[in-house]
Amino acid sequence: MKSLFLVVLSLSIAVAASAQAVMTPRPLDPLAAETFEQALAGSPLVRDLVRQLEASNLVVHIESSRTLPTGVSGTMRFVTSRGGYRYVRITLAADGRREARAAILGHELQHACEIAASDAYDTDAVRRLYQAAGHQPTREEDVFETRAALMVERQVKAELRTAEHADRGGK
Repeated sequence: MKSLFLVVLSLSIAVAASAQAVMTPRPLDPLAAETFEQALAGSPLVRDLVRQLEASNLVVHIESSRTLPTGVSGTMRFVTSRGGYRYVRITLAADGRREARAAILGHELQHACEIAASDAYDTDAVRRLYQAAGHQPTREEDVFETRAALMVERQVKAELRTAEHADRGGK
């Protein structure tokens, strides 16, 4: 009986520890997973953004879509907050080139880090955050952009080109 109690106690501790280690970002489909892996492998900046997210209470889901509007390569939307965690969803255009998708992923991960660093826990608070820190590149009410995300996208593109060049033996 005493050993059964110890086993149950050990399992309870293991479950509690794993609940605290929420893995984020989380690719939701094979193309999102491939894009995430490529970005992680080729970009030190993406690895740093992921570390920032893993140290936060923001859970990031990444998906691919064939239904984004023309000219939109990626989006990041606040979904909800529950149980002490906030959830966002990054959607990447499935028809983009591999390198372009990975750079856009870096861009959207920067937006996720902006939310992670804030105290925004609902859609209205996220809107206020971006009204203060970003700009609206279109007339759409809930479309915002930040200079930091644009810079991350450019840097990730450069890092991916450098990594690809190195993989080919510098030729």
